[in-house]
Amino acid sequence: MDFITDNTNLAYDLSRFDTSERERREKARREDAKSKIRLAPQISLSKSGSKLKLVAVVAVFFAALLTVTYFNAKSDDVARMVADQEMLLNTAKDDNVLLRNKLDTVANIGYIEKYAAENLGMTKVAPSQKKYIVVNTESLFESEKDDSEGFVGSVKKWFGSVMEYLGF
Repeated sequence: MDFITDNTNLAYDLSRFDTSERERREKARREDAKSKIRLAPQISLSKSGSKLKLVAVVAVFFAALLTVTYFNAKSDDVARMVADQEMLLNTAKDDNVLLRNKLDTVANIGYIEKYAAENLGMTKVAPSQKKYIVVNTESLFESEKDDSEGFVGSVKKWFGSVMEYLGF
Protein backbone atom coordinates (compact mmCIF):
# COMPACT_ATOMS: atom_id res chain seq x y z
CA MET A 1 0.00 0.00 0.00
CA ASP A 2 1.15 3.38 -0.82
CA PHE A 3 0.88 5.98 2.00
CA ILE A 4 0.81 9.67 1.39
CA THR A 5 3.69 11.30 3.16
CA ASP A 6 2.67 14.91 2.87
CA ASN A 7 1.04 16.72 5.78
CA THR A 8 -2.43 16.99 4.36
CA ASN A 9 -5.56 16.01 5.98
CA LEU A 10 -6.28 12.40 5.17
CA ALA A 11 -9.91 12.73 6.02
CA TYR A 12 -10.54 14.55 2.75
CA ASP A 13 -8.32 12.38 0.53
CA LEU A 14 -10.93 10.61 -1.54
CA SER A 15 -8.36 8.97 -3.77
CA ARG A 16 -7.70 6.55 -0.94
CA PHE A 17 -11.19 5.23 -1.35
CA ASP A 18 -10.99 5.00 -5.12
CA THR A 19 -10.72 1.27 -5.83
CA SER A 20 -9.95 1.55 -9.53
CA GLU A 21 -6.54 3.14 -8.85
CA ARG A 22 -5.75 0.55 -6.20
CA GLU A 23 -6.76 -2.29 -8.53
CA ARG A 24 -4.54 -0.87 -11.28
CA ARG A 25 -1.56 -0.70 -8.92
CA GLU A 26 -2.14 -4.25 -7.65
CA LYS A 27 -2.46 -5.47 -11.19
CA ALA A 28 0.84 -3.85 -12.11
CA ARG A 29 2.48 -5.35 -9.04
CA ARG A 30 1.14 -8.80 -9.95
CA GLU A 31 2.47 -8.45 -13.47
CA ASP A 32 5.89 -7.50 -12.06
CA ALA A 33 5.80 -10.52 -9.78
CA LYS A 34 4.68 -12.68 -12.68
CA SER A 35 7.57 -11.51 -14.81
CA LYS A 36 10.03 -12.34 -12.03
CA ILE A 37 8.62 -15.82 -11.31
CA ARG A 38 8.29 -17.86 -14.45
CA LEU A 39 6.45 -21.12 -14.18
CA ALA A 40 7.06 -23.90 -16.61
CA PRO A 41 4.30 -23.99 -19.15
CA GLN A 42 1.81 -26.72 -18.59
CA ILE A 43 1.99 -29.18 -21.43
CA SER A 44 -1.23 -30.82 -22.27
CA LEU A 45 -1.30 -34.57 -22.55
CA SER A 46 -2.62 -34.53 -26.08
CA LYS A 47 0.00 -32.08 -27.38
CA SER A 48 3.05 -33.80 -25.88
CA GLY A 49 2.56 -37.17 -27.59
CA SER A 50 2.28 -38.93 -24.24
CA LYS A 51 -0.79 -40.81 -25.41
CA LEU A 52 1.23 -42.24 -28.26
CA LYS A 53 4.04 -43.18 -25.89
CA LEU A 54 1.56 -44.77 -23.52
CA VAL A 55 0.01 -46.81 -26.33
CA ALA A 56 3.50 -47.89 -27.48
CA VAL A 57 4.50 -48.98 -23.97
CA VAL A 58 1.25 -50.91 -23.51
CA ALA A 59 1.74 -52.59 -26.92
CA VAL A 60 5.31 -53.59 -26.02
CA PHE A 61 4.11 -54.95 -22.67
CA PHE A 62 1.39 -57.06 -24.29
CA ALA A 63 3.82 -58.26 -26.98
CA ALA A 64 6.24 -59.39 -24.27
CA LEU A 65 3.42 -61.09 -22.39
CA LEU A 66 2.26 -62.91 -25.54
CA THR A 67 5.85 -63.96 -26.31
CA VAL A 68 6.30 -65.44 -22.85
CA THR A 69 2.97 -67.25 -23.14
CA TYR A 70 3.91 -68.62 -26.58
CA PHE A 71 7.26 -69.98 -25.39
CA ASN A 72 5.65 -71.52 -22.30
CA ALA A 73 3.14 -73.29 -24.55
CA LYS A 74 5.96 -74.52 -26.80
CA SER A 75 7.94 -75.84 -23.82
CA ASP A 76 4.81 -77.63 -22.59
CA ASP A 77 4.42 -79.23 -26.03
CA VAL A 78 8.04 -80.39 -26.01
CA ALA A 79 7.67 -81.76 -22.48
CA ARG A 80 4.55 -83.66 -23.56
CA MET A 81 6.40 -85.10 -26.56
CA VAL A 82 9.30 -86.18 -24.33
CA ALA A 83 6.87 -87.89 -21.95
CA ASP A 84 5.22 -89.72 -24.88
CA GLN A 85 8.60 -90.88 -26.19
CA GLU A 86 9.66 -92.05 -22.72
CA MET A 87 6.43 -94.05 -22.49
CA LEU A 88 7.18 -95.64 -25.89
CA LEU A 89 10.73 -96.40 -24.77
CA ASN A 90 9.50 -98.11 -21.60
CA THR A 91 7.03 -100.15 -23.67
CA ALA A 92 9.83 -101.17 -26.05
CA LYS A 93 12.05 -102.16 -23.10
CA ASP A 94 9.26 -104.32 -21.67
CA ASP A 95 8.75 -105.98 -25.06
CA ASN A 96 12.51 -106.57 -25.31
CA VAL A 97 12.56 -108.30 -21.91
CA LEU A 98 9.61 -110.48 -22.94
CA LEU A 99 11.25 -111.44 -26.26
CA ARG A 100 14.58 -112.22 -24.55
CA ASN A 101 12.79 -114.51 -22.14
CA LYS A 102 11.12 -116.28 -25.07
CA LEU A 103 14.48 -116.54 -26.85
CA ASP A 104 16.14 -118.00 -23.77
CA THR A 105 13.35 -120.55 -23.56
CA VAL A 106 13.64 -121.46 -27.25
CA ALA A 107 17.47 -121.51 -27.27
CA ASN A 108 17.61 -123.99 -24.36
CA ILE A 109 19.38 -127.21 -25.42
CA GLY A 110 16.68 -129.35 -23.83
CA TYR A 111 14.00 -127.56 -25.87
CA ILE A 112 16.02 -127.99 -29.07
CA GLU A 113 16.44 -131.74 -28.47
CA LYS A 114 12.72 -132.09 -27.69
CA TYR A 115 11.75 -130.11 -30.83
CA ALA A 116 14.13 -132.17 -33.01
CA ALA A 117 12.76 -135.44 -31.65
CA GLU A 118 9.06 -134.52 -31.77
CA ASN A 119 8.72 -132.29 -34.83
CA LEU A 120 11.59 -133.43 -37.04
CA GLY A 121 11.77 -137.11 -36.06
CA MET A 122 15.47 -136.95 -35.27
CA THR A 123 17.22 -139.13 -32.69
CA LYS A 124 20.53 -138.92 -30.93
CA VAL A 125 23.49 -140.72 -32.49
CA ALA A 126 24.14 -144.08 -30.87
CA PRO A 127 27.73 -145.22 -30.26
CA SER A 128 27.25 -147.99 -32.80
CA GLN A 129 26.50 -145.42 -35.50
CA LYS A 130 29.84 -143.67 -35.06
CA LYS A 131 32.51 -144.57 -37.59
CA TYR A 132 36.12 -143.61 -37.16
CA ILE A 133 38.53 -143.19 -40.09
CA VAL A 134 42.30 -143.19 -40.08
CA VAL A 135 44.14 -140.46 -41.96
CA ASN A 136 47.74 -140.75 -43.01
CA THR A 137 49.30 -137.81 -41.25
CA GLU A 138 52.84 -138.41 -42.41
CA SER A 139 52.28 -136.74 -45.76
CA LEU A 140 50.64 -133.76 -44.18
CA PHE A 141 53.74 -132.58 -42.36
CA GLU A 142 56.97 -131.54 -43.95
CA SER A 143 60.10 -131.50 -41.96
CA GLU A 144 62.40 -128.60 -42.59
CA LYS A 145 65.87 -129.39 -43.81
CA ASP A 146 68.80 -127.91 -42.00
CA ASP A 147 70.49 -125.79 -44.64
CA SER A 148 73.59 -124.48 -43.13
CA GLU A 149 75.17 -123.30 -46.30
CA GLY A 150 76.28 -120.06 -44.72
CA PHE A 151 75.49 -116.57 -45.88
CA VAL A 152 74.43 -117.54 -49.40
CA GLY A 153 72.03 -120.17 -48.08
CA SER A 154 70.37 -117.71 -45.68
CA VAL A 155 69.93 -115.14 -48.49
CA LYS A 156 68.35 -117.83 -50.71
CA LYS A 157 66.06 -118.85 -47.88
CA TRP A 158 65.03 -115.23 -47.24
CA PHE A 159 64.41 -114.58 -50.94
CA GLY A 160 62.32 -117.77 -51.19
CA SER A 161 60.15 -116.72 -48.25
CA VAL A 162 59.61 -113.26 -49.79
CA MET A 163 58.57 -114.82 -53.09
CA GLU A 164 56.21 -117.20 -51.25
CA TYR A 165 54.66 -114.26 -49.36
CA LEU A 166 54.07 -112.40 -52.64
CA GLY A 167 52.38 -115.46 -54.12
CA PHE A 168 54.98 -116.61 -56.68
